[in-house]
Amino acid sequence: MKPTKAQEAMAHIWGAILTRQLTVTPNAHGHYSLTVATLCEQLDLTTATARDGLHLLAMAGRISYQPHLGYQLMPLSQPDWQPLAAGIQAMVGAFMDRLPPRLDEPTSLTLLGLLHSLQHLPAKDYRDLAALAHWHQQLHYTLFAGINPYLADAIQPLVAQHLRYLTHPDIGFEFASSWQRLMPVLRGLVSARPQAHSHAYQHYWLGLNTAVGERLSTFTSGQFL
Repeated sequence: MKPTKAQEAMAHIWGAILTRQLTVTPNAHGHYSLTVATLCEQLDLTTATARDGLHLLAMAGRISYQPHLGYQLMPLSQPDWQPLAAGIQAMVGAFMDRLPPRLDEPTSLTLLGLLHSLQHLPAKDYRDLAALAHWHQQLHYTLFAGINPYLADAIQPLVAQHLRYLTHPDIGFEFASSWQRLMPVLRGLVSARPQAHSHAYQHYWLGLNTAVGERLSTFTSGQFL
């Protein structure tokens, strides 16, 4: 089914947030406001599509809305980060330990299709930023389904949040380059000899877990996007 204009605007806005293409500044309360005017100016949206996209993002729990404050990116304090960090590291552990034995043929074909989609997106068009965020999320979804298909839908909000937090400058995690390193490993896992690539897969996630832990140990910011 073709997405509506509101859904396209939602994906466009969220893609711009994830890829740091949207510039927002904190207000007097330290919160990051998302206004229709800002979206129209920076993302070339119409007033109606910007408003509808913000509404859908709030309904999905990705941003907050309060009548007296408007739409805002939800701030995250250091105490708030700890359970999220534990969740991220648990997910990394699950990826590392459990996916390779579960790569059946349908999952393998899906992964190959996603890798192809990610690597053949045009480079410049602003809409591709939203597409890139979408395909990354779909790749996450497939990896989670390889662990437990019943948890995949429930985990998606956490996926969306940790994508946003890990790409924040305070964390400095190069998410895109990390995926580039993972792609050839995944391609090996769906080859004729997947067992030969299992160690590389586990090594990737072990390195990622270490990198996340190092970023968290130096994390000092009080609130950030």
